[in-house]
Amino acid sequence: MAAMEMGDHATFEQYLEKGSVTFSSGRIGIKRDGDDAALFVFSEHAVYAGAFTTNAFKSACVTSAMDRLRAQKKIKAVLITSGNANAGTGPAGRADTERLAAGVAGHVGCAADEVVVLHTGVIGVPLRAERLIGSLEGLCQLAASTPEKLVGAARAMMTTDTFPKVSARAFQVGDTSYTVWGVAKGAGMIHPKLATMLSVLVTDAPVSQRTLQRVLSRVVGQTFNRISVDGDTSPNDSVLLFSTGGARMEAGTAEFYGAVDETIFEDALKSVAQDLAHSIVRDGEGATKFLEIVVRGVQSEADAERIAETIATSPLVKTAFFGEDFNPGRIISAIGRAGVAVSFDRLRLTLGDQRVYDAGQFLVTAESDARRVMAMKEIPVVVELGAGELEIRYWTCDLTFDYVKINAEYTT
Repeated sequence: MAAMEMGDHATFEQYLEKGSVTFSSGRIGIKRDGDDAALFVFSEHAVYAGAFTTNAFKSACVTSAMDRLRAQKKIKAVLITSGNANAGTGPAGRADTERLAAGVAGHVGCAADEVVVLHTGVIGVPLRAERLIGSLEGLCQLAASTPEKLVGAARAMMTTDTFPKVSARAFQVGDTSYTVWGVAKGAGMIHPKLATMLSVLVTDAPVSQRTLQRVLSRVVGQTFNRISVDGDTSPNDSVLLFSTGGARMEAGTAEFYGAVDETIFEDALKSVAQDLAHSIVRDGEGATKFLEIVVRGVQSEADAERIAETIATSPLVKTAFFGEDFNPGRIISAIGRAGVAVSFDRLRLTLGDQRVYDAGQFLVTAESDARRVMAMKEIPVVVELGAGELEIRYWTCDLTFDYVKINAEYTT
């Protein structure tokens, strides 16, 4: 199941484990209008894993969430606010994050350090939690386990996004069926590692914290860390993974047995995360094209990622796709500056269904074929190096006039 809009509720409902997680959304006073808070409440405490921005400049909410992860806290609730990043706000910013955590905790019946709070929005503006606290009671009272509530929460997380991002999968281990679902936000300031993105992922499978963290780290590396919209990385990026079955496991339920079971879970989680990652790219600020960059025939995954990332972040490449200007020389030039040893005599480049470079030279492409490929809304860019067996995929979008307009006016 791909990321969904409102009309997909009936299909999505089968993936929600009734009662184990409830959701709500509302306006608590950060944005001028519209919902600006999303709440997720677990009926029982959930085991918690996380991945966070590598930007050295971290928001107060990221350091708070990382502290809870290091302490291996089990989590009762997650509050996400949009409109203010609460980054670069000093000790008062951290106090604001913790005050919101305490406010939610008082209404859902847990300790303050069993609530994770995330923020997204404008950097460098004081949050002033005291003006928001009074709205938390209503937010908590509205929580329910319905598809409408979940999509509403996904929508409340949005900043420059144009649609809510939700995905789910069912999977089976032995005779038992489990689910994993997730929500995400993100459209701009998107680049590994991670991006201006937030994601909450939940499974009902019995998974220990150690296994949860190990699997999440691998999955993030192959999904959220392989997307780029504009080459910028935010101080607020967070991907949180919760197991509602993990807490019950300590009461006597066994975890998965062996690597095969872990692989089944990882495949399902990766599928959900990839759905959400693709949705972020498709919703890239001002984007009109979705580009899948495939780099194959390499010996090193790191080399393949460097090549893909260099192509994905080249303004010349991205604007050429926006203008539908057939210019494969920009892609070959990007490969040449990626800092990877490449034999251009062996390299092949294919755009859509057209081989455009082979054995050290560009090939003649009919003008009609060039126009047809560049007019596509989804364009595969395949780089074959002929030097190994590895292959990676990376996703990006074009760079448009609207991207410039959105970001030139972001705070105004």
